Amino acid sequence: MRCLTAALLITLSLTARAAEEIVTPAPPFTGWSWYNEPKKPPAPPEQKKIPAPPPSVPDLSKMTAVEQAQFLQAVTKESLNRAILYPTKENTATYLRWQKFWTDRASMFSQSFAASQLQNPDLDYNLEFPHYNSTAPLVQGRDQQSRAQAIARLGQQYGLFYFYRGSDPVDVQMAGVVADFAKTNQLSLIPVSVDGQVAPSLPASRPDNGQSQTMNISHFPALFLVDPRSRKFQPLVWGFMTQDDLAKRFLNVSTGFKPNF
Repeated sequence: MRCLTAALLITLSLTARAAEEIVTPAPPFTGWSWYNEPKKPPAPPEQKKIPAPPPSVPDLSKMTAVEQAQFLQAVTKESLNRAILYPTKENTATYLRWQKFWTDRASMFSQSFAASQLQNPDLDYNLEFPHYNSTAPLVQGRDQQSRAQAIARLGQQYGLFYFYRGSDPVDVQMAGVVADFAKTNQLSLIPVSVDGQVAPSLPASRPDNGQSQTMNISHFPALFLVDPRSRKFQPLVWGFMTQDDLAKRFLNVSTGFKPNF
């Protein structure tokens, strides 16, 4: 009986210890670090990307002509660059359409230009200055007549003073031009040599006795218009010039250099 009781006590003791081990779990094993790593929370579900809205096209009717042109030119340049960087048929066709747009506008402007001249003859350049070959001799004759009249008009009031250096080839070359021009147009001419050497085409040249200094002439050759009555003078030519250009200069001076175009 005592043996049985002892066996029961031993069994009860072992059973209690086993129950205690079940109720109270053993601490976790810490031999490997990955056992203790915190669990990552589940990733949130991916959200669908909302496409960006296409760029809005400005209202051209509310823009000035300058703003419209700048916008359309920028679009055209963008289409050209896109066609070059990404040469597809679609991109090239887009640029060609813009190119045609500008070509059509240029053609329309050209036609409106002609129509405007027809309605406003004062704007027609060809009416006053014909540019056709058949009219060239007539225009040249008219220009020559205007120059001759200007030379004669100035010649009634002014004489010519020509200051030159007889040792300089350019001055001597210009001396021949001035001598022939004065003789042809019957102009009074007084040549003045500033270095004492006389040009062959101007044997009646006078020495410079301070006239060039008094008139503040520092560049040569120099051709001046001089009024003997009022003693007023003004430069006509500096340097070399042909007879044709010299005649044009007389016309410019007589008209106050009014544009002829």
